[in-house]
Amino acid sequence: MPLLLPRRHHKTAVSPAGSVALRPWPLRIARLGRLALFIVLGGCLLAACDRKAEKTPAPATVEPRDIFRHRAPPLLPAVRRLLVVGDSLSISLGEQLERALAGTPGLDYAWDGTKSTGLTRPELLNWPQHLRQLTDRQAPDIVVIMLGANDVMPVDNPGGGRIQFEDPAWAMAYAVKAQELTAICREANPRVAIYWVGVPSMGDPALASGVRKVNAALRAMCRTADCRFIDTHAAFSDTADHFSRHARDTATGDIVSIRTADGVHLTENGARLLAGLVLAPIAATEKLPVTAGMDELLARSRDLAVVPDPEPSSQPSAVPHRIDSGRVHTIKSGETLASIAKQLHLPEQDILAVNPGVNPRRLAIGQKLRLPRKR
Repeated sequence: MPLLLPRRHHKTAVSPAGSVALRPWPLRIARLGRLALFIVLGGCLLAACDRKAEKTPAPATVEPRDIFRHRAPPLLPAVRRLLVVGDSLSISLGEQLERALAGTPGLDYAWDGTKSTGLTRPELLNWPQHLRQLTDRQAPDIVVIMLGANDVMPVDNPGGGRIQFEDPAWAMAYAVKAQELTAICREANPRVAIYWVGVPSMGDPALASGVRKVNAALRAMCRTADCRFIDTHAAFSDTADHFSRHARDTATGDIVSIRTADGVHLTENGARLLAGLVLAPIAATEKLPVTAGMDELLARSRDLAVVPDPEPSSQPSAVPHRIDSGRVHTIKSGETLASIAKQLHLPEQDILAVNPGVNPRRLAIGQKLRLPRKR
């Protein structure tokens, strides 16, 4: 009888339906695999989101104060610089314009005048050098020049020597001197507007004839140098084209003096008349803002109408000037009537009164002047 060996029995899990289920360890491994897969996929998703966040930063929070801080700054009006230069007549002009233009928005005003100077006396003041110093300091946008009343005398010849005032070549040589000043202004500012104020009529007949020649040379120069010439001769002459020291104030009917006794310089009313003549074309052309001071000056200037001087017989007799016995002054190089009067503390008109026939524009070295007694 064969020997029957016992069989080994393995436990199996049987489902209720009778089918054989998965063994316990494979099930656990499968579940762990799925979990690991979910973890890996989740990590990749989070990394992708982080990279996207890095590429697109969140907008910065703008507080209300930032809105005004980042606004463009307000536009300020451009400042234009007006410069007035010249001789003693320009001083009267400069003072009147300073009052009228005070407080004009967008305008920076300055003036620089020196007595007894001109283009023919560089030993008293070298105007090209002086003007270059002024314009280098601050480049002007508008320049007003008033020189010429002291220039009825010989002028330096570019080729050497001096050209006499009576020489036909004088006008051209003088125009070259004047044009040098306009060139200096344009070196500082190529777009500068230049106005040259002509010399008004003069009381001395010889000087009056001379300044007409000066004005003609300046007018011709302005036509070629692109500057505007402001004629003042007619405004300071009567209807017969004669010099006059007086004008009628049409607002009040009063007769007022506009020139001093020397027949050259200006009284307060004369300075207003001159300043109005100059300001009117500049304000219109350069479109200056209108101010109360400008309106007042222009109105007072328009009210002054030159009238003929009274006849000599109707004028009160002048107080005679006594001469200091034996006192004379010998003119030295570089001296002018103004500098002599200042040095000796004497009025210029008093010196002229005791030296009849002396032309203050043609003083010569070594010439002797009699001196009046001090008042």
